[in-house]
Amino acid sequence: MASSSSSSSSSMMMMMIKTTTSSKRDSKNVFTTHHHQKQRGRHHHHHHRVAAISSSSSNKNNDNGGGEYDYKQFMPMKEGEQNEEVLQSTDEEKMGRAAQYMRELIKRQVRSNDLPRAGSLTDSTVLRRKGRLKEQDALIEFMVEMHKTHTTEEVMLKVEGWIDETLQLPKERRQFTRLHKMVPQVGYFFHSLPLTKALKEYDEFSHLTKRQYVLPNFAEIRHILNIAQVHVSAKDVRLVTFDADGTLYQDGKHFEDDNKMIDKIIQLMELGIHVAIVTAAGYPGQPEKFEERTRGLLDQFKKQKLPPNITKYFHVMGGECNYLLNVNETYGLQFVPNEEWATVEQYGWREGKDLQAFLDRAEIFLTRYSRYLGVDCDVMRKEYAVGVIPTTDTIYENLEELALAAQAELSTSDIPFCAFNGGNDVFVDVGNKHIGLQALMKHLKVKGSQTLHVGDRFTLTGNDSKVRESASILWVANPDETTFFMRLLYRDILNARVL
Repeated sequence: MASSSSSSSSSMMMMMIKTTTSSKRDSKNVFTTHHHQKQRGRHHHHHHRVAAISSSSSNKNNDNGGGEYDYKQFMPMKEGEQNEEVLQSTDEEKMGRAAQYMRELIKRQVRSNDLPRAGSLTDSTVLRRKGRLKEQDALIEFMVEMHKTHTTEEVMLKVEGWIDETLQLPKERRQFTRLHKMVPQVGYFFHSLPLTKALKEYDEFSHLTKRQYVLPNFAEIRHILNIAQVHVSAKDVRLVTFDADGTLYQDGKHFEDDNKMIDKIIQLMELGIHVAIVTAAGYPGQPEKFEERTRGLLDQFKKQKLPPNITKYFHVMGGECNYLLNVNETYGLQFVPNEEWATVEQYGWREGKDLQAFLDRAEIFLTRYSRYLGVDCDVMRKEYAVGVIPTTDTIYENLEELALAAQAELSTSDIPFCAFNGGNDVFVDVGNKHIGLQALMKHLKVKGSQTLHVGDRFTLTGNDSKVRESASILWVANPDETTFFMRLLYRDILNARVL
């Protein structure tokens, strides 16, 4: 963060130790610079300035309830971002970093949607576009319901304890825990979640716990869970994966040069963390099609002259789990040979003769049920997928019905598949993101506890849902939220490594 002192900006470029004395207690602030790769002819991305502060900070509002994550003073910056990052009021200066970022996020959504009223902490923009069926999660819904008889502090404390109980048992016995008995559909956990700490940070911005008549909604609980997951994942994360549409960029779009996630992805790669885009899009034998969707990102790799020891950390998993690509020496994408990464199980069903019969069955059902629902559509058949794309106006709920019906119809198949509502179409893909992530983690020698997947489709008909079995997740509603949580993750990672 930029300092008000004219001399502090230069001093932040070197490592130094500064001890200050307070009338109440002594606190030690350790300032250091995070050293990236050597100069590579970048135009705007040279070094990040980082301040790591000890947990004995004299400002009690900056320790976010636990003294471990001080986001206010721990803020990398690049040229051209200073004005955006400088806080505008005394109240904001007292906020923790999570609260500051959340305020920025809400302001940005209000501006982008031209809302002539207060910004809401519901997923308002998503709900207007895709209907309430976008909000589906057994644990979050259970936590919302708990507020009828519990305070928010009690909810977070109890759920945090129940998750800890669950983690003490092996996976095959977890269905007998109290949490699984109350929420049978609850996902798999890889870490304890500091929910009470995350609530304190979130409460700085929202004052959620002061409300008497308006209970926390789905989105607010989702944000608290995400903040807790970021904190705990930052300690040993080695792989961060992203859905594409609706997560890294808006639905139907692609990476533009001004996408805010470009810098965040590069920052993670420079820390030696693998970054992968895991998408349903599949283009057999056509790496240029994948390049079109990531053009802005690849152009920045080239512009900043990232060396191979950095670009090796970027991957694209396409077709859910059917194509793996990496970056070549000319900053394009190239297919990784199947024998280098695909699992034995994948070969079993991808090369078998039953594959085409499965796709034929899926195509027949999708076309017939579309007609039954009155959805005029075109059929798209790919190597490992088949889908229907509406040609006239339709409603989200009918696409949801079509995807759920396909799941039920094809449930007897021996071939693993994913039938999902993409928001503007419905596809049946051979395989799923869980299989793709498992193969990628095996290829990179990364554990599930070291992996974090960010997506926007964790509903019953979303193609991110199966990833819960492979890795920890962050559920975002739009690309702005992805940027928000990646800013927190990056600073948490640096904080953990410095301290």
